[in-house]
Amino acid sequence: MAVIPLREPGDIKLYILCIMQNRGYPLEYSDINDLALYDGVISNMDFIDAFDALERDGLVQKNEEGDYFVTDSGLFLYETLKSELAGYIHERALNAAMQNISFRRSKIKKKIEITELENGKSRLDLGLSKNYEEFMKISLVYDTRYQAEKAAGAFSEDPELIYTRLINLLGGK
Repeated sequence: MAVIPLREPGDIKLYILCIMQNRGYPLEYSDINDLALYDGVISNMDFIDAFDALERDGLVQKNEEGDYFVTDSGLFLYETLKSELAGYIHERALNAAMQNISFRRSKIKKKIEITELENGKSRLDLGLSKNYEEFMKISLVYDTRYQAEKAAGAFSEDPELIYTRLINLLGGK
């Protein structure tokens, strides 16, 4: 389906609120921008104008760490008007919300551990957390330690890609 850009300021604000609310935790400004522009539904200038209005109107706020969250007023507006977004636009906002934010700018910590099993196989445990809150944990069993080490190396090099693909495969997009 071709992307039809949003032009109405109210629709753009609702799109941003949808992404932020469905992401589930406060985000840095640059991450919100990346997620909102992900699918080409809005332009960068429209994002800047809409986000400034959301902040000015008290619908989004910064927390003590400098990350933005949807306020109670913003949540009320989103819940009240979310049915106004065309179905495919709402779906695109949900997909954008599921996309992974940049691990380089965020405080994402990765965990990689290989355990030898009694049967000669190796278990690879992978995890991702932000601010000590785990948001991904997965265990894989490989026939050999070499296979587990190779997979661990791939995860270590690009955990963002692995996480994003996993989310997409499980229904995020």
